[in-house]
Formats: sequence, C-alpha cells, structure tokens
Amino acid sequence: EALWRRFKTAHDEVWPRCETYFAAEAAKRADNLTRKIALCEQVEALAESTAWIQTAEEIKRSQAEWKAVGQVSRGQEKAVWDRFRVACDRFFTRRHDDLVRRKAMWAENLAKKDELCAKAEALADSTDWDATAAEIKRLQTEWRAIGPVKKNRSDAIWQRFRGACDRFFTRYAQRHEIARG
Repeated sequence: EALWRRFKTAHDEVWPRCETYFAAEAAKRADNLTRKIALCEQVEALAESTAWIQTAEEIKRSQAEWKAVGQVSRGQEKAVWDRFRVACDRFFTRRHDDLVRRKAMWAENLAKKDELCAKAEALADSTDWDATAAEIKRLQTEWRAIGPVKKNRSDAIWQRFRGACDRFFTRYAQRHEIARG
C-alpha cells in the first residue's frame, strides 16, 4: 500500500505535464493531417493536367513537402497516404502513357520524313527540270503535313531534306548554264 501511494503521488505530480505534452502532440498530428489533406487535394486537382513538365514539377514539390510534414495519427496515416499516392500515380501514369503515344507518333513521322528525304535525294541530281521541280514542291508540301519528330532528331532530318531540295533548286537556277556546258 505504501509503495502504491508513493507511485501514485509521483504519477500525479508528473501526469499534468504528460497530458500537456500528449495534447500538444495530438494538436501537431491534427495539423499535420490537415496539411497532408491539403496536399492530397492539391495533387488531385493536378492529376488530370496535360501540362506535363510544369505539373510534374508541382507534384514533385508536393511530394517533397509531404515528406517534410510530420506524422499523423496512426489510424489515419494509411488512408491519407493512399489518397495522395493514388493522385500522384494517376498523373504520372497518364504522363507515361502520353509519352509512349508521342514516341510512337514521332517514330512514325520520322519514318515518313526519312522516306521523303530518300525521294528528294534521288531527285536532287535530275535534269528533268520542270517535272522534278513540281515533284520536290509536292514533297515539301507533304513534309509540312507530316507531324513532328523527336526534338533531338528533328533538326538533322530537316537539314537532310532541305539539303536535297536546295541541291536540286541550286542546279535548277543554273539549268541554262548546265544545258550549255
């Protein structure tokens, strides 16, 4: 009994400080939950965006902020994390799928433009001036109708096509001298 009273007295002396500490921790966790829910809402609002680069940067900032926010109550941590992760995954999955589609389109466009380059190169040394000029102009129109290619390949394929066209039209401008000579 004496031991119990001694323990209870020590406990009663310390307990108000513990209650204050636990209340402060609960308030901090509640604030953290509010901040994480706000991050969830922010990323959910961005999940359908097609501004791929800007939105990816914003979501990455939100992910970094998520990591900086402290813990939330154990019963709520998994649910709020799953909500955040689903929104992030939704955007990044859509971005990945779009990139796969664009890469396929770029490859298809590159193949078409490569084929036009080969045709223009085959015509570059022709002396059938009017028919070749008309055909190269038709190829140029067709080139413009084809969509974009991957940026790191775009300039090279354009220079190749333009070089073949320029070679013919330079010769075309000099056709009278060529015919005499």
